[in-house]
Amino acid sequence: MPSFSYNNIDINYIMEGSGEPIVFVSGSFTKLQMWNYQIDFFRDKMTVVAFDNRGVGKSSRPDFPYTMELFVEDLKHLLDYLGIMEGIHLCGSSMGAMISQKFALKYPKMAKTLILCGTTIYYPPKTSDQNLLIYNMLKDLDLEQRVKFWFPTVYSREFKKRLENDREFFDEISKDMNFCAQLVDPPRYKDYINQNEALKNFDMRDSIKDIIQPTLILSGSKDKMSIPGEIQSIHEEIPNSKLEIIPGVGHAFNIESPAETNRIIWNFVQEHIS
Repeated sequence: MPSFSYNNIDINYIMEGSGEPIVFVSGSFTKLQMWNYQIDFFRDKMTVVAFDNRGVGKSSRPDFPYTMELFVEDLKHLLDYLGIMEGIHLCGSSMGAMISQKFALKYPKMAKTLILCGTTIYYPPKTSDQNLLIYNMLKDLDLEQRVKFWFPTVYSREFKKRLENDREFFDEISKDMNFCAQLVDPPRYKDYINQNEALKNFDMRDSIKDIIQPTLILSGSKDKMSIPGEIQSIHEEIPNSKLEIIPGVGHAFNIESPAETNRIIWNFVQEHIS
């Protein structure tokens, strides 16, 4: 895979296909391969860009606390390098949706539409502090145990059972695609700590109403990481937004239900393609 360098940071990315660009932004501790099912679908329809945030995968992992603003600028510099200056359909999941919100507000002329998957507009400081206890515990687990540790958090019970009972499928998901921990190029303790810092002060409660782009809000009905009622509230706050909830799936619904996820995103994007 190619990489782009700026300010002593290497950003690992892919760019495939042709047409209007759809840019996929990954969640915390999660590699670009989390979008494999979306990349396979959209590469024949659009220009697809996906990348590893700093701190994961094959991108650089500098050892200092990251900020949301830093993630936004990493994305901006990558798009500048690729010559993508406008017309972006920006799709982020979890922390990637937080980055996407910030990006859309800072660079409104670049983002044509916004697609927020498993999103939030506020990350309580106590939650990021509680995360530190989890990350410290992960140090004592081997790679496969770390991968399995996250299953109940990011997947529905039914999908978790499928992963536990189908070794071939487990290997497919856990090698690269799994949220928060993978068997290849896994997050290290310092990576969890540094990315977690970016979540601490995330608060869009006063500014989410200023998003002007047509926005699709996507959620799984069994997402354990979302605050009850928050998704509906976000939909009500963003003026030109549409809310879709996929039944029976968890936080990583783009992996659990890729066909439905792709269908919903593609239908939304087609409404706004020139």
